[in-house]
Parts: sequence; C-alpha cells; structure tokens
Amino acid sequence: MHVSSTESETFFYVEVFVLLLVLLSTFALGYEFEEETDEEYEVSHISGSIELTTRSGMDSLGLDDFKLGAIASIEMDSHSIHSTDCASCTNNPTGIQMTGDVTITNLERIIGGGTGRVEGKLDVIHLREYQSSDMVSKEWLTIDWDAADHSSQWDIFIIHDPPRWIPEGRDKATFITIDDFKQSRTGPWLLVDSLMENALNVRGCLPDSFNCDGTNRQEINLTSHLTLVTPSIEIDHPKEWSLISVEPTTNETPSKSEGLRELFNLGTETTSSETYCPSSLEAMESASSWQSNSSGGVVISPMGIWLDALGLPSGKFVADKGVWSEVDYESSSCASLTNEDGVLLLGINLS
Repeated sequence: MHVSSTESETFFYVEVFVLLLVLLSTFALGYEFEEETDEEYEVSHISGSIELTTRSGMDSLGLDDFKLGAIASIEMDSHSIHSTDCASCTNNPTGIQMTGDVTITNLERIIGGGTGRVEGKLDVIHLREYQSSDMVSKEWLTIDWDAADHSSQWDIFIIHDPPRWIPEGRDKATFITIDDFKQSRTGPWLLVDSLMENALNVRGCLPDSFNCDGTNRQEINLTSHLTLVTPSIEIDHPKEWSLISVEPTTNETPSKSEGLRELFNLGTETTSSETYCPSSLEAMESASSWQSNSSGGVVISPMGIWLDALGLPSGKFVADKGVWSEVDYESSSCASLTNEDGVLLLGINLS
C-alpha cells in the first residue's frame, strides 16, 4: 500500500481484488466500427482469465499462504444502472453493475504443499453523479466478494471538490494503432483487438509485473462482448454516510482499517466527538482520529497508471489536509477523511 505524488505515482492494494479493476477497465474502452453507424453499444459480458504472477495480486485475494501463479477465471454479466433515491444528490447517479463467477485455480501452498481452488461470486456497483456531461462530483464503488472464508464487502464513497473533469474520448490519446491493434502508449503493456461479432479482446500485463513483456508472456486475456445499449436498470442507492457521535466501549485503537493509514501523511492523534459512517446496529468498539497533513499534489489512485493508460474511471482521489478517522464495530469498520472545515471527502466501509 503506497501513497503517490505528482513526481512518482504508484499503486496501492487494500485487499481489493485486482481483477475487479481490470474488469472495470473494459467498460471505458470505446468500440469503433469499421463502417459508420449511429448505433451505440455497451459491454454485456466479460470472460477470460488472469494469471496472478505478483505477490500483491495474490494477497489482495487473501491468498497470502499460496505461491504465485494462481489463475483467476471469470464469467461476468454487466449492465448500465442508475439510482433515484440518493438523499445528497442533485442529479441521479449513473453507472454500471457487474455480477458473475470467479474461480481461482492452480493454488499451491508455500508451506506443506497441497493444491486447491477457490470459487466465489463477485458483485460490483460503480456509480457517479455528474454535474455536467464531463464533470463528476461524487462516486460510489461497492465490491461484494462472496467466497466463504475469503468473503468481504467494500463500500467506498468519494466527493470531488471541486468536481473532477473526465472528458469524453479520453482513451484515444493513450493508445496507438499498429496493424489494426490498439496498443498502450505508456504504463503496463496492453493490446486491444476488435474481434468479429461485436467483441473486444484485451491482452496485457499486470501493473507491477517485471517478467511480462506482452510478446513472450501475457498475464491478462479478457474478451468483452458488446450488445446494443439497453435502458439502464434502477437499483437501490449504496449506503448513505452521515455524521455520528463517537461513543466507543473501549479505549483501544481501531485495527480493522489500520492499513489505510499508510495512504495519508498522518500527524498527531486528535480528539473528535463526531465522525462520518454509514448507519450500523452494532456497538462501537473503538474509535480514533488523526490530523492528516496530506496536501500539495498527493494523489491516491488504485492502479492509477494502468487505468490511466486505458483512459478509464480510475477513482483518483486528491488528498487534502484535515482529519482521518477510524471506527471499529464488532464485524465491520469505517474510515473517513474530512477537510479542515469538517466536510466529508472520502469514506471507506469494510464488512
């Protein structure tokens, strides 16, 4: 887990399935037909495999005890969505939802030998509130990974103040066309091939892989199937964040979200009587707050370089000075960053 600056942007993995962000990438790839057409297409299904050749990729799945080289096979459906019950929104958020099966095979334990497999269900919701056609004010990302002992859910809320500019067609500048293929100009190697019957094949390398060159070795092979755009489906809006009183039952320091602290330049611990969290019926076990000194271009961007190379919605967040707070409940936790005026900028709920 790292913090990136304007001089050197790196990646952070906070137990979020690296496959998820790879999948999200295919939704932003523009599909261009050889013949002119007014019809619009969208991704309806994604299938393929990813070889997890990096330690960070394995650990993000909770596979710390296994050797590198596991294979993640996926079959996921996708569709456009919108919500109408956002209490804090001016406009209705829109986005995508992906649901399907993920199977991890070729698992070999580091100690004691033995092989195995993990089968799970992945449900992903990504919503944005647009203030205009290319200005985003809020984002929500929900990741529900259901795989027995490895199950988890992440609810991430980002407020862009000022709104973030995301121009249409941003991906065109990041690809160069060579022999009818689109190849990434910068970042990890990535090749996009337009197949017959409205499909795209994406082959490439994971962002922190040192042995993948795209020629002798490829780690990603995904195919996106496209269909004519259909009306978006209305869903319930993700958890709302609200100001709550800090009333822990112990004096202990929260531990469930402690890995997230490395994303910020935290200073001294401070006292706070209120913080932001989604509502919970569980008793608050512990709570702490710290001064955040992050400012002046510090950027937090999950797999930012790889997604930027695709012109994708990478969820980039520019940290600011303020207060970082964490709350632990019995089986969940929440963490939030507020600015110096107490306005919520970032919320992360783990359960």
